[in-house]
Amino acid sequence: MRISYSALDTFNRCPLKYKFSYIDKVRVPQKPEFFFGGLIHEVVQFALKKDPIMPPQAELIAYFKDKWQENIFATPQEAKQYFDWGENMLRNFHSNHKPGLRNIVSTEKRFLIPVGEHQLSGMIDRVDKLPIGSYEVIDYKTSKTLPSQGEVDRDKQLCIYHLAVENLWSEAKDIRLTLYFLKHNSQISTKRRPDEVEGIKEYIINTAEKIEKETEFKPKTNIFCNYCEYGHLCPLQKHKAKGRDIEEKPEEIDNTINNYILAHRKIAELEPEIHKHFDKEKIERFFHKEGIVTRGKTKKLTIKKNS
Repeated sequence: MRISYSALDTFNRCPLKYKFSYIDKVRVPQKPEFFFGGLIHEVVQFALKKDPIMPPQAELIAYFKDKWQENIFATPQEAKQYFDWGENMLRNFHSNHKPGLRNIVSTEKRFLIPVGEHQLSGMIDRVDKLPIGSYEVIDYKTSKTLPSQGEVDRDKQLCIYHLAVENLWSEAKDIRLTLYFLKHNSQISTKRRPDEVEGIKEYIINTAEKIEKETEFKPKTNIFCNYCEYGHLCPLQKHKAKGRDIEEKPEEIDNTINNYILAHRKIAELEPEIHKHFDKEKIERFFHKEGIVTRGKTKKLTIKKNS
């Protein structure tokens, strides 16, 4: 199959989101941060393609203003905040980039490389050729926060870029991988060992095979759920996303959920007393007229009601 890093990562985070995005191709409004990141990358690429002559800073800012869409943002205040961030990032980029001093061999380099029986696709922001056969990948980031060196060293996407450069430039013997954080005007670099490159190949192949075999595409809770553009469709999130758009009257379902939560709290209060009795009597099962309570190997209590 043909697959990208983004698709692999999406599937591992949440199979249902993968289905919505890559199989069903559900259209959703563009999120402000995606628009912003895409526009900053567009302006940076506009400048890099002029190398070895860097356009004036004012020209980059003018390009940015011309493409700006304030209506994508929730409020004028949010739009201004992002716009100010963007101007600052472009000033950082302009002051840091010295045209003609680096041998830029490619920008926005698309690749399609074989990995096992699969085809891995992607795009690299920038590739420089360094002295003595070395290459450097530069990936521009608009993130608000900086990752640690350890996080960069473990970054799977950078390992995929290493694999792509090896395939595209066979003479590349030494490959440096750099994340350039425009907001902070800071760079973090890393490299990959041969065993790490083999590991990313296994990751790609194994994940692609899981996708090919998947039939259910169940949702998976993760730290990004609150920001997911498919929350209104997800069975784990759509109640929060859509409010009380359900068949029951709001007060009825609220009472039902409230009673359910209170019942679980009561169970949590009673369980220690049951465990205490089981320990004292050295038993693991209690026969009651209403049913049987059993304590399993993991100390979990289960109930079998009498028929």
